[in-house]
Amino acid sequence: RTVLDKFKHHGLQLNIDKCVLGRPQVTFLGHTISKEGIRPLDSKVQQIRAFPQPRTISQLRRFLGMINFYRRSIRHIATVQKPLNKFLHNSKKNDKTPVKWDPESLAAFNKLKDMLASATLLAHPRQEAQLILHCDASDTAIG
Repeated sequence: RTVLDKFKHHGLQLNIDKCVLGRPQVTFLGHTISKEGIRPLDSKVQQIRAFPQPRTISQLRRFLGMINFYRRSIRHIATVQKPLNKFLHNSKKNDKTPVKWDPESLAAFNKLKDMLASATLLAHPRQEAQLILHCDASDTAIG
């Protein structure tokens, strides 16, 4: 009731046909959301795990786009995908150039798929918790 009152107070209207109320978990924008937190949708994880080894730069871009959609759930993703990013340097959007796989980049490709399968559950922030921001000056990662 409180949530509905807040919506009304702020002038928001709900489409009853699209509402899902009283469920322990819902799927939304490729994620499963529950009281415990947010995690990648299982069906999407399986699609990415089944993604074949890219043969062209364009296919590699597609794979990296899918993986990066879930980047918040994968620790140190930038460091792991660095060997794959080198293929994107000076490439075009729909580049059909073949990818010249080496052992390091192939290992990174497979590790990213494995890491997504064991992705971290993102807990909901607690309002009363103190937030601390840590930044570094890494040459390969962000944050």
